[in-house]
Amino acid sequence: MLRSRLIYLGLLIGAFIFSQALFDSISLFTLALVLVIPFFSLLCLLISMLLIRIEAELPPERVERLAPFSIKMKIISRTPIMLPMIKIKHFTNAPEGDRAVSGVSVVQYAAVGTTTLEIPLKFQVRGLYKVGVESVVFYDFLRLFSIRRKVGKEGVVVVGPRNLALNFAVEPARQEQENTATAGGQETRNSGDISGIREFNEYDTLRQVHWKLSARLSKMIVKTYWENSCDNIMVLADLFPHEEDRRQNRHLTDCVVEIARQVTAALAEQGARSTLAYAGPAGALQTHSIGNPAEQMLADEQFAMSPMPAGGRIYETLREMDVGALQGGALYVVSSMDSKTLWETVSEELEGINCKVQYLVVRPQIQQEYGSDMKVITLSELER
Repeated sequence: MLRSRLIYLGLLIGAFIFSQALFDSISLFTLALVLVIPFFSLLCLLISMLLIRIEAELPPERVERLAPFSIKMKIISRTPIMLPMIKIKHFTNAPEGDRAVSGVSVVQYAAVGTTTLEIPLKFQVRGLYKVGVESVVFYDFLRLFSIRRKVGKEGVVVVGPRNLALNFAVEPARQEQENTATAGGQETRNSGDISGIREFNEYDTLRQVHWKLSARLSKMIVKTYWENSCDNIMVLADLFPHEEDRRQNRHLTDCVVEIARQVTAALAEQGARSTLAYAGPAGALQTHSIGNPAEQMLADEQFAMSPMPAGGRIYETLREMDVGALQGGALYVVSSMDSKTLWETVSEELEGINCKVQYLVVRPQIQQEYGSDMKVITLSELER
C-alpha cells in the first residue's frame, strides 16, 4: 500500500510540474484527472463494501493431528463496479504445524458473483488451537485507501491423537479364577472361557454347576473360568521426553499416546481387563482400570490429551506401580526411550517378577530390537 501511495505521489508531482511548465488546457486537465481519480477510487470502494457479504465456516471442533482441514469462506458480491482486492486476516497453523499464528490471505474476487476461499490447516501435534477469521481489509483499485471490517469468526479446535491400526498382535495373559463369590456373598460373574472343573465348595453358586458331569459322577462339580485381572495386565505409556529437541519430543510423545490407546482398545475388545498407567503433568502416577470398551472410552478421554510431564523418569513411574501384582500377567511398555536403555531399565525394575513384557518403542531412527518381544518403529513410519 505504501508503494502505491508513493507512485501516486510521484504522478501527482509530475502532473503539477507538467502543468506549471506548459500551463495549457491539456496539462491542466491532466493535473485535474490525477487529483480526481483517488476520490473516484474511494467512492467505488465504499459502494463495493455495501454490496459485499462475507460468510465464514469454521472447521470442526475436534480433529486428529496430521489430518488436513480448512476454514471455508464465501465472498458474495452484488456490485458491478470495478472491484478492489481484499486481505483476510486469520489464525492458522505455523509452517511446523505446532502452534497457531496470525496469517493473511489476499483475494481477488469477482463482480456480481460468489468467490469461494479455503484456508488450509494441518496441526502436527496435539493441543488446543485458536483458528478463525479475525477481519477483512478492503482496498480500492489504486490501493491508496483501505477499510477494515471485523468478522470475528473464531473458535478453538481440539487436535487430538490419531486412531492407528495396530500391525502387531495383542495377546492378553490369562489368570485362572478359582471361584465366583466375593466377601459378603456378592456373586462375581465370569465372562471368560472355561478353564477346567473342580468340586463344589461353599463359595460357589448354582450358576457354576456342571450338571451333566455332576449327575454322572454323583457329586457336585463346578466349572472354572479364565478371567483377566486388571492388576496383572498393565499398559505403561512413557510420556517423558528423551530427546534434546522439544518439537521432536512432542511428536514422539503423541505417537506413544496413539499406540497406547490402541493397545488398551484391543485388550478391551477381547474382554481383557487391564490398567493404563502413565505419569501426569507433575510426574505423579495416573492409572485407569479398563474392563470393557465403555471404560476404555472413558479412560481415553483423560489420557488422549495428556501432556509431557514436567520432570521425572520411567523408572520412577515403575517404582510407584505395584509391580508385584504383575506376577503371572503381562506388561506393555510404550516408550520413545532408547531401546537398549529402556530394556535395561525395565528389566532391572521387574527383577524377580514373572510376567510377559512387550516393548513398543518409537524412535527418530531405527534401533536394535532386544528380543522377540520388542518392536521398534521409526517416527517417519508412523507420520508419513
